[in-house]
Amino acid sequence: MPFVSVIVPNYNHARFLTERIDSILQQDYQDYELILLDDKSTDNSAEVLASYAPHPKVSHLIVNDVNSGSPFVQWQKGLELAQGEYIWLAESDDVAAPDFLSKLTHFADNEADVAIAFARSYRIDEHGNNQGFNAWGEVIQPARWTAPFVNAGNSEIARFLIHRNTIPNASAVLFKRSLGLKYISDIMNYRYCGDWLFWILLASHGNVAYSPETFNYFRRYDTATSLKRDSARLAARFAEYNAVVEAALARQMPGANAPLQHDWMIEEWMANKQHLTWLEYLTPNLRPAQRLRFYKALIKQIIKR
Repeated sequence: MPFVSVIVPNYNHARFLTERIDSILQQDYQDYELILLDDKSTDNSAEVLASYAPHPKVSHLIVNDVNSGSPFVQWQKGLELAQGEYIWLAESDDVAAPDFLSKLTHFADNEADVAIAFARSYRIDEHGNNQGFNAWGEVIQPARWTAPFVNAGNSEIARFLIHRNTIPNASAVLFKRSLGLKYISDIMNYRYCGDWLFWILLASHGNVAYSPETFNYFRRYDTATSLKRDSARLAARFAEYNAVVEAALARQMPGANAPLQHDWMIEEWMANKQHLTWLEYLTPNLRPAQRLRFYKALIKQIIKR
């Protein structure tokens, strides 16, 4: 059995697939299988994927007859097909450094009970231009992301993940398949931040490791689904933010009663004013304490004007 199962869940990313898959096949660590999934793409993704089907690393190529409507359905399908002890969800428009797997499997081989290992992430545009380090945890503890660490999962949740998703891209992560299978059903109803809840659930069952010595390149571009904004999407996104925070608080980790650092939610809501009516803008879907901070921030903004 391979130690790692690499799952590439694709939808309409034909233009990025060759670079994505080649970055997997060129890894300097080779104890893995490659599972290619297509969710009924409308571009020529199926043809690109089919060209890789004969490769000895490819264990499965499955092209859906009907679009699933959810990335997490594809995650689940990949998890059920996988044979490896660890999973790499290599999203189809991202890219990895050649030593990505060797650096992250080092943690799994040498540290006890690693539930999640993740790498330093950089944002790239649709042309592959580097747009900088992507670490949402910097606002909590800036120097932390410059050195490798292994931390108890519940501590990682209480100190970081309960405040914001400090693992901002699934492609940067290696995680235990057994835990993924255990919790994938918990995120099926999520559309925007199911990955954030997924990392919290997985981290609660082991250690979290991080390497700044290898890189994941997370592609962000104007037509990306994650960047689309309108009032309905914003309302749904904020409902999910709250649901994740409540789920994390319900796990009662030591230290989780520290003041929650969720001002980024307020800033995101205020930054999207152009997509909202005034009534929607003034009634964000926030927890009570967050809502109070929102109104304080709004009053300050009005005074400045």
